[in-house]
Amino acid sequence: MEAKPGSNSSISDHHQPRRFRRRIQTPAAAETLPEEIIEEILVKLPVKSLLKFTSVSKSWRSLISSNNFIEAHLEFSRKDPNFAHYRTISTFLPPRNSSVKHCSFPSLFNGNGVVTDAVDVDFPFDFPKKIVRVMGICNGLVWIAPNMGHWFLWNPSTRQYKQLPDECDQTNVVVKCDFKSGFGFDESTRDYKVLLARSVLCKDDRYETTVKIYSLRTDSWKRIKFFNGRRHPSDSGVSGIFVSGKIHWCKKNTGSNLKCHIVSFDLGSEVWGNVAEPSCVESGSYDSPSLGVLDGCLCVLYDFTRSRIVVWVMKEYGVSESWAKTVTVPYVHLPLSNPSIIRPSLCVGPKGEILCMVGSTLMVYNPNDNRFRCPKMRNFGAFLEAHVYYESLVSLA
Repeated sequence: MEAKPGSNSSISDHHQPRRFRRRIQTPAAAETLPEEIIEEILVKLPVKSLLKFTSVSKSWRSLISSNNFIEAHLEFSRKDPNFAHYRTISTFLPPRNSSVKHCSFPSLFNGNGVVTDAVDVDFPFDFPKKIVRVMGICNGLVWIAPNMGHWFLWNPSTRQYKQLPDECDQTNVVVKCDFKSGFGFDESTRDYKVLLARSVLCKDDRYETTVKIYSLRTDSWKRIKFFNGRRHPSDSGVSGIFVSGKIHWCKKNTGSNLKCHIVSFDLGSEVWGNVAEPSCVESGSYDSPSLGVLDGCLCVLYDFTRSRIVVWVMKEYGVSESWAKTVTVPYVHLPLSNPSIIRPSLCVGPKGEILCMVGSTLMVYNPNDNRFRCPKMRNFGAFLEAHVYYESLVSLA
């Protein structure tokens, strides 16, 4: 669906036909197969295999690197009911041998005693062995920060990467007070964008909020107007959630109004906005809500202290009436005595089970019986954060 415009291996417009009307020169063993069958076979293969197959012939290389094929492969990977091309990526504190690990997604749901091996990530670039943060993920691309202030876009499937240009201007800054970020895709310009919002304390003891956007298409940063000139209204250090072309942050209001406040930023129009929270959230004391993505929809998790955890999902984006309460988990069913749900969920897997983070552990939750189970994993342990991505051929060239 998404890739850098203008690139030979980018994805073309969504409305272009997905059948490739070209003559494909195939290896002798495949000469008897119809062209449509060859295309259908290739589009279902993992990226690693496809990269090898670009050496089969010039026509195969042209097909696999074409805009239409990349789009079709991305769409298949995203919608595959078997989740064959899905992976988890987790970050760890040093002194582990690797600060980032990934593993197969489907095996985590097996539940038959199968052990999943976590694999150390072999980065194609060098950086000091410090904490690595995953700042955002979009269509197989990962925005990472090996060191805060040094940003990389990276495709873990193709091993392509791009270091973002320096954007910092700290000449008048004494202390960084607040930091927000987000990463997503602008369909209107077919461009990937990174957003950074900072509220800082200046030398004259006043707060100043700056918002900058990086464009992959232009490989440059630009400053944009902030929506109200105040500090960004969400918890510091939280990465935004990308859904329906917009990045979202959330914060619980203070004072008598205890409802949460969901702020959005449209990557296309570059306009700030608000998303109405669920109107039927039950009363009670809850911690600051958490935003996430559940089955492609924006969701909000409410943690009612020592009572229950409730997840609401916006089934139709932008329609406040479409909020639906989908999961309620009493504390008695949680696997930890002092749980800390960092994200509402990572992904909905086979049979409607949900992969989520409970504290610093990956857990699989079955909403049918309100039960959690811990997948068996090797070369793994307590992590800082975890994300889910699916393979793609999207190019950063």
